[in-house]
Amino acid sequence: MKSVKIKRNLAILAVILMATLSTVAQQVLTLQECRDMALENNNNLKIAQEKVNIANYDKKIAFSNYLPKISAQGTYMHNEKEIQLLSDDKLNTLSTMGSTLQGGVNGIIDPILLNLMQNPEMMQIIMNSPELQQLIYKIHHLGALQALDLIGEDIANQFTLDTRNVYAGMVTVMEPVYAGGKIRAYNKMARYAQDLAQMQLTTEQQEIIVTTDKAYWQIVSLANKEKLTQNYVELLRTMTDNVDKLVAEGMATNADKLSMKVKLNDAELTLIKVQNGLALSKMLLCQSCGLPLDTNIILADEELEDVVIPVYNPEYTEEDIMNNRPELQSLDIATKIYDKKVNIARSEFLPTVAVFGNYIVTNPSAFNGFENEFHGFYNFGVVAKVPLFHFGEGYNKVRKAKSEALITQLKLEDTKQLVMLQVSQYEKQIKEAESRLQMTTEKMSDAEENLRMATVGFNEGMIPSSTLEAAQTSWMQAHSEYIDAKIDVIMANTYLKKSIGKLE
Repeated sequence: MKSVKIKRNLAILAVILMATLSTVAQQVLTLQECRDMALENNNNLKIAQEKVNIANYDKKIAFSNYLPKISAQGTYMHNEKEIQLLSDDKLNTLSTMGSTLQGGVNGIIDPILLNLMQNPEMMQIIMNSPELQQLIYKIHHLGALQALDLIGEDIANQFTLDTRNVYAGMVTVMEPVYAGGKIRAYNKMARYAQDLAQMQLTTEQQEIIVTTDKAYWQIVSLANKEKLTQNYVELLRTMTDNVDKLVAEGMATNADKLSMKVKLNDAELTLIKVQNGLALSKMLLCQSCGLPLDTNIILADEELEDVVIPVYNPEYTEEDIMNNRPELQSLDIATKIYDKKVNIARSEFLPTVAVFGNYIVTNPSAFNGFENEFHGFYNFGVVAKVPLFHFGEGYNKVRKAKSEALITQLKLEDTKQLVMLQVSQYEKQIKEAESRLQMTTEKMSDAEENLRMATVGFNEGMIPSSTLEAAQTSWMQAHSEYIDAKIDVIMANTYLKKSIGKLE
């Protein structure tokens, strides 16, 4: 009962999957079309492309360090009190110095005038002379001295600076002259990083191509297995009908009938499994190609009677592998980057020189006395920084950078050996696949002849149905192994092309 339920559930799943795939029109895809769509829609590849864009931006950023930096800044500040350069007493003295001086002069002049007025003769002279009267009036009042109050008050105000609202702005231009080689090293590192990102993009592209090829040929293999299994099921159904007739005529037993039904059920279950695997594999390829999962795709090689092996004739040398393999190029670029890191570590402890220029504007300003007006001025100069002693920090940083560069170089050498070992492995894998293909070709030829003879013998009643069923099973297995052997040859060549850096 349990096996019957499993078969029923698998059958239902197969019907659902096949119905889902048949909801839309069939779309025939070639291997190259699958590759193109996978390269266009893969998110990891899009991430790698964005990393290339980032590397391009970093290169432009590094180049900008050669150019002058221009910056502007401004500030506003409100102060609670003004700045007062003199004390309150001194400011009050300045403000009243005219009145004070007037009082001192009057203290001297008034007694003299009083004595003159007490002398009748002098009084008579004064009364007869308007000019003399006017002079005495001017001396007594001294209006010019009283005017000194205004002057003193103005002087006092000059010693009180209105700094309650302060504005300032500055534009600065800075141009590096010498930075210990750091700018040049950063620019070379940025170029190397750009190349590294491009190599990583190429590596990701090749990985996607291999994955797509593997999924493509898996579908082709399952599609051929489905055809073989369907033919096998049809044969078993025909044989089951024939056995039923023989049982009715008394030429076969019920045990033969039950045996054929068991084999038919097993074959139908195998067909369901193959169909489920085929449907799921197509969904996986659709996902890789950016297609809806319910797209009913048909692969071009799936429709062929036989798998066609492309002609492969790769020519390569060890030098070609070293130059074409993106992983090796990435490690070689990484080695160069770490070499530049040594220069950067060394540059941090070399003198740096830069020229600068500023234009500064302030309010209040003090270029023409103290004024609450905007006035500016410029300055320029040279700034230099010379590290003197850091207790071995620079020396140890340089040594650390050299060790990191050496590690990268050793990894490169080790990877070169592993790559050559991988190439040798795929070369042997191709030979094994070709040998297996030759053997399966011969095996399939023998299985076809055996099936032909078994079919003739069964039709003539010379051999039992079990012999024909066994011959059909052998032929199906041989044909399946033959298809898989061809696909193994194709994939082995794909792996070899990837290992030598010629998978485009």
